[in-house]
Amino acid sequence: MSLEELFKEIIIEHYQHPKNQGHIDHPDATSDGSNPLCGDEIAMELVFDGNRIKNVMFTGNGCSISQSAASLITEAIKGKTIEETRTIMDEYKGMLAGREYNAELLGDLEALSDVKKYPARVKCASLSVAVLDQALQQKK
Repeated sequence: MSLEELFKEIIIEHYQHPKNQGHIDHPDATSDGSNPLCGDEIAMELVFDGNRIKNVMFTGNGCSISQSAASLITEAIKGKTIEETRTIMDEYKGMLAGREYNAELLGDLEALSDVKKYPARVKCASLSVAVLDQALQQKK
């Protein structure tokens, strides 16, 4: 199996069987966003334990890229500190912009690396990071 085929399988798996999808009772932070050009919608809810993301869940509708990105991002940040999360977010945004990136740091998020070849789809893959950033800004 090629790396490209593996990445496609990861995206399909997270689209068909998303991780961390649903709601949290009494979240510490919430945020939502949409991409009106293609109809993608993402909402995130977070619970913090000090400076660490104890739990994160998302809801949404949209294309396979936006929904699998939300699933992959929530998996990548659960249990991480806010600083670690911001590092992952920056690395992910850099990857989508075509810059060199740390594949080990991104883990399965690297499956979305080919999205950079399709500029219209970068917004789909970036929506979750924008929503997550808004939620993290609520943490004082």
